[in-house]
Amino acid sequence: MEDYQNDEELFNKRVELLKSYINRVSDGEEMENVQKEFKENFSDVPAKEIAKAEQTMMKDGMPFEKIQKLCDIHSVLFEDMTDEERMQRLKEEMQAHQQVNYIKTEESVENFDDESSQKCMEYINTTGHPLNVLVEENNAINELLNIINDDVCESPDINKIQLEKLFEVKNHYKKKDDLIFPLLKDKYDYPGPSDIMWAVEDEIMDELKNIYDDYDVEKLKKLLKRIEEMIYKEENVLYPLCAENFTSEEWIQIREDMNLYPSCLVESLASWDKTAESVREEISVSDDLITLPGGTFTLKQLRAMLNLIPMEITVIDENDVNRFFDEDDDKKFLRPKMALNRSVYSCHPPRVMKMVEGLIKQFKEGKRDSMHVVTKRGNQKALVNYYALRDEKGNYLGTMEAILLLNSLIDIIEKEKTGPVEF
Repeated sequence: MEDYQNDEELFNKRVELLKSYINRVSDGEEMENVQKEFKENFSDVPAKEIAKAEQTMMKDGMPFEKIQKLCDIHSVLFEDMTDEERMQRLKEEMQAHQQVNYIKTEESVENFDDESSQKCMEYINTTGHPLNVLVEENNAINELLNIINDDVCESPDINKIQLEKLFEVKNHYKKKDDLIFPLLKDKYDYPGPSDIMWAVEDEIMDELKNIYDDYDVEKLKKLLKRIEEMIYKEENVLYPLCAENFTSEEWIQIREDMNLYPSCLVESLASWDKTAESVREEISVSDDLITLPGGTFTLKQLRAMLNLIPMEITVIDENDVNRFFDEDDDKKFLRPKMALNRSVYSCHPPRVMKMVEGLIKQFKEGKRDSMHVVTKRGNQKALVNYYALRDEKGNYLGTMEAILLLNSLIDIIEKEKTGPVEF
């Protein structure tokens, strides 16, 4: 039993203290003031106790977005540490979160370091395996971090070309967000990586953009450390956890889906023999006619039609499960096959989860039938349309997302083109 479990009153007092810090920052108090008090009261508190306190606050109903502020508050502990001390503290925190958030039983805690780490290393050393790909990208990220760190040491000003390269980190994070986090959360009931790492990734990318737009050398140094810490978390917690749980079939599907995503700071993704050996599931339905009030067509015609519609289409059923993606290989909004037959909620970052939940709730309650959002993906503008699917009696059947890319259409309208056009 841990000390805090033998002294419940002290533990509860510390939980309330952490809550007060979070609420003060949320209410607008200066971060430095709160960090100073945190350092005075928690510099010697074991990492596992802080992790346990986070779990307690979540169970008490504190929103995840507020608990996430604790990461910023407790980052003050790293400020006066050497790199070795910082990584040791980070290791302790990761071990604490393994036991408190990620690992389900005492038996699995005991076996995690040996069996899972051994299997993880085997995968990492297998050319083209998803973990091999992710670690190769991490190595490239580390190399870029070292280059930027060296540049910062020589001069407080930095060539923005290096910062532009760092934006490729998003390509690495996107693979985790779409292919790993939802599977861990939805099938294997490990919400920790999705809820915590995904939110931190968003913060990293937001801060990188802010630094690029308004350069600050001290903020850059802190950001580089956060990216380095994320690599450590991936390779010492996330990847062994995946190795412990994912099946061979899931790894093969993950690797096939990775081909949809841009590489991160490496020329290309290494191929994996297993994917070449795997046999894709053939379409097993027949060409029987489908009869509808508007006419008839075959299943082959239906498939061809869905793939030709100039929109990226996603359909979820009445139980909020992803059921269909169109087959366009050149999507701007990637939809990996790993996400099929899984909850739509496991495929979204925490920052947009409430919007998705709220919209679907309104669809189900009949309060609205559609929503339309203009957004950007890179340089491409897009109109994202959400529609409630209903039967002839108005019963809710699911939701369809139909994304229309706008750049070509805008060009046609602005130039007032008539007659045949390229679209």
